[in-house]
Amino acid sequence: MRTSSPLLLPIFRSEGQGRLLARVYLHADRPVTIAGLARELRLNDGALTREANRLERAGLVRSDRVGRNRILHPNEESPYYRELYGLLLKAYGPAVVIGEELARVDGIQHAFVHGSWAARYAGEPGSDPADIDVIVVGNPASGLELTRVSSDLFARLGREVNIMVVGEAEWDAAESGFLREVQSRPLITIDLTCGELA
Repeated sequence: MRTSSPLLLPIFRSEGQGRLLARVYLHADRPVTIAGLARELRLNDGALTREANRLERAGLVRSDRVGRNRILHPNEESPYYRELYGLLLKAYGPAVVIGEELARVDGIQHAFVHGSWAARYAGEPGSDPADIDVIVVGNPASGLELTRVSSDLFARLGREVNIMVVGEAEWDAAESGFLREVQSRPLITIDLTCGELA
């Protein structure tokens, strides 16, 4: 798990450690085996196991055995749990949280995070993003609903979330310079069925 510190939250020893903690903490309702985590996070199985052992010894995660499989869970008894969850949510969780909120709005075909947050998430260097830019593709039933979503997201993430709506044909054609630029830069696809990064 010899990766550099994550750009979004460089307090972790590696990007792999940050992604592992984010997966375990932010998706506690979807536990997965160590082998499954290694595949999902594209990390070496042995290195991930060693990192899981370190995190468990530190009391940040706990594990259960199901047969020969080991499943990690956040340790909600840890005195660091609430603060660590909050840090992980703000650094790794915006696309997940945005997906959860947008999934409730009818008429959205696709959604993407773009701009500086997506660039940092993709590993591009730069300053801490002041806000999160989202493109919604489709014809949402209510602009007021998107305004409410943006407000709710600000309350949860502590960052302004700017939502822009474009039609599906407009997105596919990408005739404007703005859309061509957006599509040429890092895009984080939001899974609208469960709020998970796709």
